[in-house]
Amino acid sequence: MVSVDKNQKNCHIIMREKYGWKLYNNKDIEIWFCGYIDGRTFADFMEELSLVLNNDFTSKHSILSWIKSISGHFAIVIKIKYWVIAAVDRLCTIPIFIANKGEDFFIGNHAPLLKKKCAIDDDSVDFMSRLEIAMSGYTIGSKTLYSNIERLEAGECIFFHKDSLCREFYYTYYPCKTIDKTKKQLKKEFTDVCIDMLIDLRDSSNGRQIVIPLSAGNDSRLIASGLKELGVENVICFSYGRKGNFETPTSKEIAKKLGYRWLYIPVSIRAKRDFFKSEIYQKFVAELESYGAIPNVQEIYEVSLLKQHPLINENAIFINGNSGDFISGGHIVKLLNNKNLPDNIGEIDWGLFLEKHYSLWLDLRSQHNDDKIISELKKIVLLRLEEPIEFNACYYSIMESLECIGRQSKYVAAQQRTYEYFGFEWRLPFWSNRMFDFWEGVPLKYKLGQKLYLETLHENNWGDVWMNIDVNNKKINPYFLRWVRALCKIVFIPIGRKKWYRFERNALKYFIHPSYALTIVPYLKILFNRRGYRSKDSWLSHKMLKDKGLSDNLYIDKEN
Repeated sequence: MVSVDKNQKNCHIIMREKYGWKLYNNKDIEIWFCGYIDGRTFADFMEELSLVLNNDFTSKHSILSWIKSISGHFAIVIKIKYWVIAAVDRLCTIPIFIANKGEDFFIGNHAPLLKKKCAIDDDSVDFMSRLEIAMSGYTIGSKTLYSNIERLEAGECIFFHKDSLCREFYYTYYPCKTIDKTKKQLKKEFTDVCIDMLIDLRDSSNGRQIVIPLSAGNDSRLIASGLKELGVENVICFSYGRKGNFETPTSKEIAKKLGYRWLYIPVSIRAKRDFFKSEIYQKFVAELESYGAIPNVQEIYEVSLLKQHPLINENAIFINGNSGDFISGGHIVKLLNNKNLPDNIGEIDWGLFLEKHYSLWLDLRSQHNDDKIISELKKIVLLRLEEPIEFNACYYSIMESLECIGRQSKYVAAQQRTYEYFGFEWRLPFWSNRMFDFWEGVPLKYKLGQKLYLETLHENNWGDVWMNIDVNNKKINPYFLRWVRALCKIVFIPIGRKKWYRFERNALKYFIHPSYALTIVPYLKILFNRRGYRSKDSWLSHKMLKDKGLSDNLYIDKEN
């Protein structure tokens, strides 16, 4: 259902009532809401909102204060009298878009709908957005592919009041606020935070079935074992992938130890390749298009099968482990260059950051392209972050902040669209407000290598699944694949390591990947590729641009 407000001068609300979005009317207040709230009932939440909005002294400041108090993951659009207000949670797990046509503004939850309403031409492509998507899979800042459409960023709220539009950032994850506490104190505090998040999961599920994609890693294991520790029984764990993948036996062992029912979703090359050609997948991409990031398709095939499985309830809640590894410090080492500690923003060596986040295609890593990307990243730093007093001691926090409001917000969190598409609710416990607040204050020495995180999990040993069960033992199985790879590697010894890596990526990765993720494109296209792709995301970025009549082969010279 689409709601178009024709009376509000210069600001129109255009929404779809689907994929979790619902319209609520309370007297003269129109509220569009999607998501969930922790720690209070939705009725209490709505009552609080009504009190805030009906207060005679309502101001932008009071509304922002109320939004800051919300714990959970949400997106909300409100119309009352002369106000139109839109806000997303701290990570922007659920996107909201804003477009303009002449003097009119349009706020909506589906970017293509705004594009159509505003008659935005296909040629109105923002060149930097195109480059950013080609290099990373997502845009920097509020941009989308089209210059007249933007999206709200993580921790952002917008106000339209008496013909003027104002945008405010009410929160930015910036882990440079370290607190002087002992490791023992921090472990105790982290355990308390985990227990609180698990209690919220238990209470908000209200006895409904919880479904956990259980991997061989730490994050989903923490969720499953923690729920068991709280006595939650209505839980189903599942694993997926090709026969012999390293995740499945570990997942099965953990579930068995916890006493939870476990499902295995087998994946074959043919079945997954056919799915990516199917109408279901094409509709998923179209229905949840953002113009600001490639689709996250990590579990789309597997959840499509679970939707039909008799053991999965229609009102089940999916809870994955995104992104415990990031927020606990698991990405810091790959972003640091300790040889040259910078004294200010201008001295930052961006090489490792670009290598991690802007290298989907090696042939796009020209100096000029890199400079363009760095320029855009610096704009975000200046817009949202204050330079820390001891800059060289905690400049890593800038990189963590940029990843949070960039890749984590726009791409990783978009995995939740899969659950919404098939009619399921979801939760993201690792991105709770208390998790944000806790990890912002943990010193670098306890985050490197996820030291504090892993030690705490092993010491607590919830469910007795932390001491004797492997974590991410990435051995290639079955054995014949391991031997094929080993023999090929021997052949390439005299040829050189660089050519071996290219051969492995082009010829073998398609078959070795645990879930056959590269079936998104034909094998021969990968085999003969010479541009230097990194992962399935490289091909998703290529396809996203190609489907819109754009090339991602962007060799930029100074004239551009």
